[in-house]
Amino acid sequence: MELRTAAVLLLLLCASIFITTEGLIPNCCLSTTDKFKLFKIKNVEKYHLQSDAGPCEIKALIIHVKNKRYCLDLKYEKLVEKVMRKHAPKQKKQ
Repeated sequence: MELRTAAVLLLLLCASIFITTEGLIPNCCLSTTDKFKLFKIKNVEKYHLQSDAGPCEIKALIIHVKNKRYCLDLKYEKLVEKVMRKHAPKQKKQ
C-alpha cells in the first residue's frame, strides 16, 4: 500500500513539474532583419524589447503587426515609438 501511495505522489510531482516548466520556454528572436516594408511600421499594434540578459541570445525590437511578429534591429526603436505616438488614438476633450 505504501509503495502505491509513493508511486502516485511521484507521478503527481512529475506531472506538476512538467506543466509548470512547459510554460516557461521563451519565444526568442534568433536574428533580426533590416528587410521589411516600412509601411508595416504604421500598423504596429504593440512592440517590446528582447534583452540578451536572460534566456535569449540577442537584443531585438519585436513588433506585432496583424498577428505576426517581426524581429528588428534596435536602431528602429525610435522610429517605432514616434509612429506609435503619432497614430495613437486621440482622446476627445469634454
